[in-house]
Amino acid sequence: MTEAVPYWARAAALVALLSAVAAVDLAKHGRKATRWREYGFVLAAGAVAGLFGLANDLVTSSISPEYFILGKGLPTESLRRSAAALGLRAGFSAGVVAAAICVYVATRRAGRPPFPMCSLCLLMWRPFALAAGFAALLPLLLSGFDPLGLGEGLGDLVGPHQVRRFLSVWWTHLGLYLGLLAGVVWIAVDVARKRRPERSAAEEQAQE
Repeated sequence: MTEAVPYWARAAALVALLSAVAAVDLAKHGRKATRWREYGFVLAAGAVAGLFGLANDLVTSSISPEYFILGKGLPTESLRRSAAALGLRAGFSAGVVAAAICVYVATRRAGRPPFPMCSLCLLMWRPFALAAGFAALLPLLLSGFDPLGLGEGLGDLVGPHQVRRFLSVWWTHLGLYLGLLAGVVWIAVDVARKRRPERSAAEEQAQE
């Protein structure tokens, strides 16, 4: 059912919903309101990740047009523009989900002080750096490895050179998501550790 609704209409609805909830929280709690910071962080991370995905797909669509035509079903005409739009959508979605997880880990647990949003912002280089690193490293190390047998299905459609480029771009995209996941896990573990309440000396002696 959601496929009938254009992606950006759904994205706009998400922005409107988060903005409405943040406005209600701000009106209700005033200076103590936190939703506007949290939701602003999520949307900002989504925007940056969207631009990251756009740039990636602009580059990789020039390396292997076949990846996007045969693998993603994009039209041959205006391929780079379609690939850029695809990267923007995928990056925005991944960024929103990743940032939402980070916000949840940083703020949602009773009995523990929330992790400052400004400090959380400073940690967001991690998923972007790991995504870029994995995207660059995996094709160099594994471009000749075809665990899903993609080359066999492409052999009758394109030549060996195009198959190698297809697999290289496939590993690039897989590296992006693996790096993003690793970065989010790194942030989640670090933030959860820093949010642990400090035990007093008496409590430590009692445990010993």
